[in-house]
Amino acid sequence: MTKSLFIDYMEKMFSYPLWIKQTIFLNLSNDLTKYLSNEFLDVKEGDLFHIYRPKLSEHGQNELFTKESGYDELIYTFLNCCTKNMSLIEIAIDNNLTMEEVAKAFTFCKTSKFFSDEVPNLISAIAGFIAGIYKTGEYFIRAGKMTIEQLDEVLNKQQEINASGQHVFIAELMVQLGFVKEVDVKSIIFMKEEAGKRFSLNPSEMPNITFNQEEYDMKVEYTKLKEENEILRQKMDAILTYIKDHKTEDVKES
Repeated sequence: MTKSLFIDYMEKMFSYPLWIKQTIFLNLSNDLTKYLSNEFLDVKEGDLFHIYRPKLSEHGQNELFTKESGYDELIYTFLNCCTKNMSLIEIAIDNNLTMEEVAKAFTFCKTSKFFSDEVPNLISAIAGFIAGIYKTGEYFIRAGKMTIEQLDEVLNKQQEINASGQHVFIAELMVQLGFVKEVDVKSIIFMKEEAGKRFSLNPSEMPNITFNQEEYDMKVEYTKLKEENEILRQKMDAILTYIKDHKTEDVKES
């Protein structure tokens, strides 16, 4: 079986002299500690989304063979890669996909019961967050880092603050109340932002990736604003529904 681009590239890196690998490791370690919490740096192999290898169920194999549902070709490309026991990072690189696109295909296939194995909670939570399905609070709940009761407490606290004429982000309140760490919030937002980047791997060259800290900080704030706007929209919908229902009752009474 032909090796994936990623496996071929990693084998080339493993063949480097020790003094090269140690230097790469040190520099990567110093770089990653700027953006990721220890929890993400010390993650176990089974909890790292990028290297997870989905296995197809009989239902998934039948759909790949018949294509009777007529899904987007991306889904069938994803399913075909799963039959080759490819990890998610291999699927992304070999098909020139972003990790966000892979996460969307992954969550769709998981929901469609195309996988034979139960997906670990953390893998599922990260996939949903990267795919844009879960908001920050829901991610931490599904990852087992917060409870629904704690999120309710955060939302109630936010309402109190908003009622006083002030404004605060939900993520900030989660940190202030001690439910999650600030570095964990920044880590997952950073991972989501990076997941949207397309990565073309040439096995004969080291990739050249640049990072703009100022641009990243701005996008973190933008992500927070989007989350706040969604919550405000939901609250407004609830208020409008309440008003509509009560107007209907008033008409009936009159």
